[in-house]
Amino acid sequence: MRWKTRIILTAFLVPGVVTLGVASLGVATLGAVVPDTAETAHVQSETAHAQSEAETALTQSEAGSLDIRGAWKPETYRLRSGPVHNVTGLIIFTEKDWSVLYFIVTDEGPRRGSGEGGTYTLDGDKLTFRHLYNLSGGHAVDGFEASELSMRVRPEDAADAPAEPCTITIEEDLLTIFFPSGNQITFRRSSR
Repeated sequence: MRWKTRIILTAFLVPGVVTLGVASLGVATLGAVVPDTAETAHVQSETAHAQSEAETALTQSEAGSLDIRGAWKPETYRLRSGPVHNVTGLIIFTEKDWSVLYFIVTDEGPRRGSGEGGTYTLDGDKLTFRHLYNLSGGHAVDGFEASELSMRVRPEDAADAPAEPCTITIEEDLLTIFFPSGNQITFRRSSR
């Protein structure tokens, strides 16, 4: 005697609460349960994905802020004065640390760039960068004068580490950071 049992994965979302219901899949033969490997793997994958989404939703709900953790690729750098530049590179956010490497690119190739990092805080849409590391410089481009190579390293407990309070928006896979200077950079999510 042999029969198959299908799984029903349910997720109940109530503001502030996420409940998942999961059952196991299997093929039974003469009273013994023998897992159906392909179906079990599919169910485990769907279950892990649903749990990950539920945990992310719960984390964001509890924290009351947007989830920026992961890697984002910069696309445009819009200056308050009007010029818009194509940029390339990567910004990465962990739970508390951030690091960015980006270049303004023209038809002539990379013209200027910056490598920065440190710690950050996020409260709702208020992102504050704490700058511990900086390496920057490059050629003149529309809106920026040429600048010599600059390097700065501060210890993690440095009292003089500059704080840069920004505002962010996330629309689907686009993150836009609005800097206090009036400039903004738009990033596209690369990975979580």
